[in-house]
Amino acid sequence: MYLGIDIGTTSVKAGLFTHDGDLVRSAVNRYRQFRSYESFVEMNPEAFWLALCEALRELKPPPEISGISIGGHGPSPVFLGASMEPVAPSVLWMNRRAEREASILSDLLGRDVQPSWYVPQTMWLRNHKHEIFARLRKVAQPMDYVAWKLTGSLIASVASKEILPWSDEEIDAAALDPNMFPEHRVMGELIGYTEPDVLDMTGLRGGIPVFAGAPDFVEAILATASFEKGVVCDKAGTSEGIELCWDSPIEGFYTAPHPLDENLWHTGASLSTTGLSMEWMASLVSKHPWELAEEAEIAPPGSGGLIFLPYLSHERHSISAMGAMVNISLNHGLSEVSRAIMEGCACAMRMVIDRFKEKGVQIKEVRTTGTQSISRLWNQIKADITGLPVVSQRVLEGEMLGAAMIAAYGSGGYHSIQEASRCMSHPDERFEPDGATGDMILEQFRRVASCVSHIESFK
Repeated sequence: MYLGIDIGTTSVKAGLFTHDGDLVRSAVNRYRQFRSYESFVEMNPEAFWLALCEALRELKPPPEISGISIGGHGPSPVFLGASMEPVAPSVLWMNRRAEREASILSDLLGRDVQPSWYVPQTMWLRNHKHEIFARLRKVAQPMDYVAWKLTGSLIASVASKEILPWSDEEIDAAALDPNMFPEHRVMGELIGYTEPDVLDMTGLRGGIPVFAGAPDFVEAILATASFEKGVVCDKAGTSEGIELCWDSPIEGFYTAPHPLDENLWHTGASLSTTGLSMEWMASLVSKHPWELAEEAEIAPPGSGGLIFLPYLSHERHSISAMGAMVNISLNHGLSEVSRAIMEGCACAMRMVIDRFKEKGVQIKEVRTTGTQSISRLWNQIKADITGLPVVSQRVLEGEMLGAAMIAAYGSGGYHSIQEASRCMSHPDERFEPDGATGDMILEQFRRVASCVSHIESFK
């Protein structure tokens, strides 16, 4: 049995899986210390650990766990002092405060550097929080910090030697001490063993091997076995990662050698707040997000002309529009608003896919995983708007399953991580584009694209 852990943006998830990828049981625990204001989005790093402890106690881990792997969101720096205590809040990937530092690095390196990345965020700390920076000794990923809590070893988990959270080039250009950044190990390599003193807090016995994990988008690719040319993995959680597997680099996108096949390339684009849009609206009306999903089933395709733009935070790709609810009237109720959110998110996804197609990419299908994929209606809307088949997975929380696959490979249960993915991944339902609503949905998409263009001009 394998334990997969995902340190997400808004919650931690832990699941026990069999060798064949069947979910035995799982537990989810949401964070209570998320703070967002202006361009600052912060979290107390201890919240990651305490939420995991609570989830594991609920899970009641059995003694026969063969291996553990931890993955999660990022870039979200955790700043640690001499005793590995947090010296500042963790800045989540939506945080834009280091725009000036990122611009300086971009000019020095001659390539794009994002404000959310680890090195510019560390530069910002040096430039603006001198006393805190003087106490800083290590910069870690959330999954690294949690793994250190379990094992006593601070190691940076990476998907491959080509996909790194920071580079020597960035560290040198920023004039930072390279010793601040832990050594890295590739997913599936051993980090250490659970220490005996974690038993009381987590229920985990001592001596369980813990293996290097991977970023959440790689976990999702593993969970959906999306490492063949022309397949898109839709990592549909709080944010949405649209991860394409192709046989060559694609200009204008983040592109790197594929972590699962040296002959292919991974190209990704993200939508920062698609899933969070539904959570945000649910919080405003004091409902659960899936109550809104049920409301959406009442509304007609097109949501009565209501248009939602799901850009509630700074986007990490070329879209610069912010969020909007357009054409709203007294005739619209909660059902239309809920469906408009789903359709707006799917339209944003379509815009990314169209950019892929403009580069000559031919897409076979979309394999979706994550919280959004729980809704059959949302999956169907994505199929209708993108014009592509959408395939859901038997295990809906793919990042958790992907982590378990890494643990299975690291423990020797499979000869390769690719074998673990193929054997433990199980597609569930296939949603074909519905031609009956195609014309209406396409018109809705065109209106959304027009709104994006106008709002970008307005800014």
